[in-house]
Amino acid sequence: MTDLELLAELIEELSRDLHPEIEPLTDEELNWNPGPQANSIGVTLWHMARGMDFLGTRVLQARPAEEEYWHTKGWREKTGYDPRGIGYGGWGVVTGYAWEDVLGIPKFTAQEIMEYFDQSCHALSKQVRKLDQETAAEPVREFMKRRLTRFQWVKQFYKGFQAHVGEIMAIKAGMARAKEAR
Repeated sequence: MTDLELLAELIEELSRDLHPEIEPLTDEELNWNPGPQANSIGVTLWHMARGMDFLGTRVLQARPAEEEYWHTKGWREKTGYDPRGIGYGGWGVVTGYAWEDVLGIPKFTAQEIMEYFDQSCHALSKQVRKLDQETAAEPVREFMKRRLTRFQWVKQFYKGFQAHVGEIMAIKAGMARAKEAR
């Protein structure tokens, strides 16, 4: 197994691992804020899905934002929310959002957010599997002043995704403690 195949498989496992954690959540639980200006599980999942969508479309394929799944799969129309131009680099992935921007992110059901998550996750995994070692080692011209190769982009994002899985588990534990305290 190559490093690219392993990375693609680990990305796919994000979806498999999160489904049993997310599907039982009510809308209230999905959108519960653990504290002032703290992201809910729903926002965290949307952030991860947006990151995968951005990475698979804009970074790995050098295609415009309008070709991200958020736009092509009807999510923008369904929610009325257009993340283009918001946050760090205008990427619309939550990073660099002001709190008012976070509050503007649409609320989803567990089924809806996991549908977008799955779409983005599987699309990114597919793009990683298409990379060969030479292409993976090339710097990405469009972002970060060519400092990162395609492989480094995916690896860095994946590490962030794993951190966010831990964040989701911590939010769930905090929510359970808050319920017990009532």
